[in-house]
Amino acid sequence: MRHRLPSVIPMVLIAGFAMAQQSAQEPQFVKAEEAKFVSSPVLPECLSFVIDHGDPKAGSSISLLKFASGCTVPMHWHSANENLMFVSGTGQFEMKGEQPHTCKAGDYIFAPARHPHQLSCASGCTFYRFVDGPVDIHYVDAAGNEIPADKALAAFGERPAAAMEKK
Repeated sequence: MRHRLPSVIPMVLIAGFAMAQQSAQEPQFVKAEEAKFVSSPVLPECLSFVIDHGDPKAGSSISLLKFASGCTVPMHWHSANENLMFVSGTGQFEMKGEQPHTCKAGDYIFAPARHPHQLSCASGCTFYRFVDGPVDIHYVDAAGNEIPADKALAAFGERPAAAMEKK
């Protein structure tokens, strides 16, 4: 008589393996004042960020973002869910089909995957961003058609940043 493992056992083994990998990670402490902020050629030059944890190219990550006063990231979407936690400044967050919301320190925003949204900062904004998968950005026009970064940014008087370190 041959015994078959119940289907739940492989799931328990997989979950145990994932938990073991998490517990094997080292504790981490990141000082914001020592962080080396960088820019990206697909984002406006008025925005810089530092990756605090994870790998945004391969999976989930947490980053600290800084927007200069007046900076706008035009309407766009991501393949993963995005969570924003405002630390300082005043911003305006708009999701397609929704009323714009003013954001300030302590506010939280959840932007579901593939849901177009945009963010503008009236006074310099700083916030943490948690993305639950690889990071990408897809700019869209008013009709929802995907457009290149330089075209999307130009509509707001922004231009793509040169990928370089900022202080």
